[in-house]
Amino acid sequence: MPQSIESAFVENAVAEADKPAVTASAPPRRLEYIDGLRAAAALWVLFHHTIETSEPRIVMGLPIAGPIISSLFFGQFPVMVFLMLSGFCLFYPCVKRNSAEPKLNLSYGTYILRRFTRIAPPYFAAIAFCVAMYFIPALQVGRWKTVGTADAGVIGSHLLFVHNLIPSHAAMIDYPMWSIGLEWQLYLLFPLLIWAFRRSNGPTVIALTLGLAVVIHATYRMLPTEPAAVLRDGPFAYLEIFAAGMLAASITVKGYKLLPAWALAGIAIVGLAAVRLGSGNGIVHDLAISTAAFCVLLLAIDANSPVSRFLSTTWLVRIGIFSYSLYLVHAPLLHLFWFALRPLQLSPDATFGMLVLSAPLVVGLAYGFHRLFERPFMRVR
Repeated sequence: MPQSIESAFVENAVAEADKPAVTASAPPRRLEYIDGLRAAAALWVLFHHTIETSEPRIVMGLPIAGPIISSLFFGQFPVMVFLMLSGFCLFYPCVKRNSAEPKLNLSYGTYILRRFTRIAPPYFAAIAFCVAMYFIPALQVGRWKTVGTADAGVIGSHLLFVHNLIPSHAAMIDYPMWSIGLEWQLYLLFPLLIWAFRRSNGPTVIALTLGLAVVIHATYRMLPTEPAAVLRDGPFAYLEIFAAGMLAASITVKGYKLLPAWALAGIAIVGLAAVRLGSGNGIVHDLAISTAAFCVLLLAIDANSPVSRFLSTTWLVRIGIFSYSLYLVHAPLLHLFWFALRPLQLSPDATFGMLVLSAPLVVGLAYGFHRLFERPFMRVR
């Protein structure tokens, strides 16, 4: 994710599985740019792990192209985009149905069951795929030597969506999956955020959740390892990102215009530059990418804007529909391709090139996984 991550790995908001099975009105227009942005984030994660797997020295040393390609080493910011999209997609139908006072038109139990049914089946299938790889000793090389495991405690923590809170378990089985646990925990808190939006307003909620994140980042190192991990890697450190997606959904439905397009674009560029020039982690990183992604979502409201037209490109939209599956299985598939290349004894740069060329095949296999394990659960009533 990490869904999202879906994590923001849930279906497009206006085609959300949480909508009623029967409706008297025509379905609203699908926000294709949401799928496109989700696809762009998932593809970045794919190429991020491609360059991490191969570490091409010559390519990274090239003038101009080198620093651009080296940007792929920044792999956490797409997860923040997923989390924001999750907040957007879950809150959008709530605002659409109840613009004056947004609310969840479901019982908490029904809401949780639908969220679980939506994300758990492909997630569990991906876990089974990775665990099966563990029982092939020859595959336990390279990065998979420390990732692959069939330990009952690790598997149990993943099945319970709490592995991200346990440092020794978070990167096991399938290292991108750490964000799926985070995604699920944010789902659990989503109704609380709706209540907060109803009692006050979006900016206030974001200010409070951002303050909480700042306190967590400033103090978690003073705590023992276990409680520090629960705070640093748990949902309370990321609520502000999820809430920013909710605010973007509210603005989209109500049609507010906060700033001119040129100002939004400038802020987005500054935010992305801060991510590139920063450490790739921490509160400044999260705030910078959240601000940039928030501005991108506002720019895309105008269907005629360059941002909306690009993100609504047909091939991006199609990948975005199964981006959750791509996120779940791209790492083990990359490992299998890397393993197949080992006998050739290629240089790191040649390995990187071959893995990049394998990306369409990874995407194609992820689509097959989507058809088998994700798509059947995208229209559950």
